Amino acid sequence: MHKWILTWILPTLLYKSYFHAIFLVGAISLACNDMNPEQMATNVNCSSPERHTRSYDYMEGGNVRVRRLFSGTQWYIKIDKRGKIKGIHEQNSNYSILEIRTVAVGIVAIKGVASEFFIAMNKSGKLYGKKVCNEDCNFIERIQENNYNTYASANWTHKGEEMYIALRQKGAPKKGTKTSKEDTSSHFLPIPLS
Repeated sequence: MHKWILTWILPTLLYKSYFHAIFLVGAISLACNDMNPEQMATNVNCSSPERHTRSYDYMEGGNVRVRRLFSGTQWYIKIDKRGKIKGIHEQNSNYSILEIRTVAVGIVAIKGVASEFFIAMNKSGKLYGKKVCNEDCNFIERIQENNYNTYASANWTHKGEEMYIALRQKGAPKKGTKTSKEDTSSHFLPIPLS
């Protein structure tokens, strides 16, 4: 008797669940298909109910953020008029104002506003300024657990390890071959201009 009840009730319950699921999916699909693209973009209920997302537009290309990069070693990155990169304590220097340009998802190029030089890293991990942006100027931007950003060369590695933009305790650039993501010299806070 128990075997007959289970074999009869179980398929009935499954079919009812399928019908409810198909009906709900169809209703949502019809509701969204009746809208133009602008309405669909503003109606968050078509993707998922009550969903609020953060904007990551700067990671998707075309975005430029103007910032000062303040290192974990207490220096601002400066690119002088000759393209030399070093740390500076003076917050109000025009040479420490940087444009962080999105090149691709998670990839940025960093340009000095006053000097018009890009930060670049060569194969041996040396930082230098470059007037024309190329692959040496591309860096992988990541937000670390301590809320600092790191910038690893998107073009070069050293023995399979990433090489980072970093400033030593005295403000000189650190060679990428001697950096790691855990090293505070490679941690930067992007500070908006006030």
